[in-house]
Amino acid sequence: MLKRDISATNILIAAAGGMIGSGWLFSPFISAQMAGTGALISWIIATLFMLLIALPLCELGAMIPISGGIANYPTFTHGQEVGFLFAWISWLSYVVMTPIEIQAVLQYGSYFFPSLVINSGTIKLSPLGYGVAILIMFAVVLINSIGVKILAEFIKYMTIIKVIIPVLAILSLLYSTSSWHNIQFDFSQASAWKGIFSALSLGGVIFAFTGFQNGLMLAGEVKNPQRNIPFAILGAVVVGFILYFMLQVSFLAAMPEKYLVNGWGNLHFPGDSGPLVGLTVLLGLGVISTLLLIDSSFSPMGTTLVYTAATSRILYGMALQEHLPKVLLKLNRFKIPMLTLYINLAVGALLFLPFPGWQKMVAFLSSCSILSYGIGPICLLAFRKTQPDIPRPFKLSGSLFFCHLAFYFCNLMLYWCSFEILWKLYIALIIGLVITVLYQGKKFLKFNKSIVWFFSYLTIMFFFSYLGSFGGIGLLKFPFDLLLLFPFSVAILFCSQFCLTAQPYSLTKEFQEETHASLSELPSNSD
Repeated sequence: MLKRDISATNILIAAAGGMIGSGWLFSPFISAQMAGTGALISWIIATLFMLLIALPLCELGAMIPISGGIANYPTFTHGQEVGFLFAWISWLSYVVMTPIEIQAVLQYGSYFFPSLVINSGTIKLSPLGYGVAILIMFAVVLINSIGVKILAEFIKYMTIIKVIIPVLAILSLLYSTSSWHNIQFDFSQASAWKGIFSALSLGGVIFAFTGFQNGLMLAGEVKNPQRNIPFAILGAVVVGFILYFMLQVSFLAAMPEKYLVNGWGNLHFPGDSGPLVGLTVLLGLGVISTLLLIDSSFSPMGTTLVYTAATSRILYGMALQEHLPKVLLKLNRFKIPMLTLYINLAVGALLFLPFPGWQKMVAFLSSCSILSYGIGPICLLAFRKTQPDIPRPFKLSGSLFFCHLAFYFCNLMLYWCSFEILWKLYIALIIGLVITVLYQGKKFLKFNKSIVWFFSYLTIMFFFSYLGSFGGIGLLKFPFDLLLLFPFSVAILFCSQFCLTAQPYSLTKEFQEETHASLSELPSNSD
């Protein structure tokens, strides 16, 4: 059984720290290109969406505080097959994050060591860079293997340090702003709103929020999860919003007007491959640009530590639910699932090859994360129906209303990812289906209406995107496509409640032990 060593402060920092990686280095620039000053609205929308999406997850996380968290819930409600596919997409989004963050470290590190990368239109790692990346990933695995309490303390101090630099950058950029002429809004055109919505998924806004759910991934190792999990999830979203919103404001306000002659959509300036560093150099902020250059490597490393821990817990949770072999449940003397760490290391090392360049995978990762967020409203309503008597330390009032709203928001953000991204997500899920068929063999041949529901949902969403105005053929016009998506979301969520397993709580011995530990009397002074 995993050891419960993480305090309220540490779980909040782990969740918030997971959100402060390489996203803040790129999102203000890309969002400004896509939406101009409307990018500020994108951050507000994203925060409201994330808070609403987090509410069902808070109830689930406190009710079932198991390691691997969000990836496990569908197994209890919709059976092994759908559970595996949701866990698969959660794991996929997490396992790719580590190599992406390390690639960001090396891309910025190439300022001092140019031999780490090859710039042939797309920046990719050189053979030397690839070797350094593997060494860094191995070092991260070693840090993760020595105990979750030590890891949490290490992350805490690293997070505090990496928050200070963006705050200094915000203050310096605002101080250098001579006027607020750049901050002007015009929402009269439909294209302005399309840019705002596109920036959420394609501009890195949602990607920047990815990580708040880390409090769920480590839920099996949290002290007093009834109190600390909701505190960590909601608190992380608020902290992330304040930081990112102010960073976007300072970036927009401080941009020299001579680079805006052709509008925000054509924004380019010297050094924009590292936008914040490039802007501070233009403004003569030498000390800040140096600190940003250092932190551009430091911040992604902190996120890498968080995601390496969380990713290993997803595989652990999948083995706990018998999606994968039981050998993955083996713990080392520090109560850490070591084998899952090394599997993720191997997969992450291979992922450097097909995905060269930081921006290549951001939108795809956003789509994976958004799909996994849909687990919350689906499973909360299912547990309310099938397990009404389970103790709920945090119980969401108005759950029917909030679950429908959260699920609709998830589908909106999926739709805004564009058809170019959704077809890749669809293929990834087909691959996951093949894997579960091969692993389960004859057991999979039994009819499972949950699988029919799940792929019906994704297939309709796929064709909706193809017909829509975000990367599709434009047959469904904006904004009527957004309105049409609401009854579709209501219908899909309604149908999901008719595809529940007969025994949604098919608990393994290991899960019973973890749940018993989490619901037993724990010290109230867990800090």
